[in-house]
Amino acid sequence: MTKKSIKRLSQRLKAVADPTRIKILSMLSRRSLCVCEITFALGLAQPTVSRHLRQLEEAGFVSSQREGSWIIYRLAPMDEFCREELGLVLAEALETGECSGLFKILEGLDRRMISSCGKQARDEADKP
Repeated sequence: MTKKSIKRLSQRLKAVADPTRIKILSMLSRRSLCVCEITFALGLAQPTVSRHLRQLEEAGFVSSQREGSWIIYRLAPMDEFCREELGLVLAEALETGECSGLFKILEGLDRRMISSCGKQARDEADKP
C-alpha cells in the first residue's frame, strides 16, 4: 500500500468511527436529506451536522447537490472497498432501536415545513 492509499483508508475508517456519522449514514441509506432534516431528526445544531457531513463527503461516503435553496445529501457512488465498509457499518447500525426511531422521525418530515418554521421563528425573534 502506498502512503496515499493508507491515508485514504484511515480517513474512511475515522469517518465511520463516530456514532453521529453512523446515524447520518443510516438515515441517508433510506433517502436523500437536507441539513435541516438531519438536524431536526438528530436534535443537533446545524454547524455540528454540517461538520459531520463534510467529513463524510471528504471520505467519499456522501455527495451533495444544490436543489433550489437546499443542499441535498445522499450516499455517494463509491469504490468496492468503500461499499463493503459502508455495508458492514449499516448492517450493524440498522438493527438498532435508535435507527428505527430516527426512521420514524423521518417518515413524516418535510424540509419545507422545517425550513419555513425556522425562518418564521427567526423572523419573530427579529421583531421589536
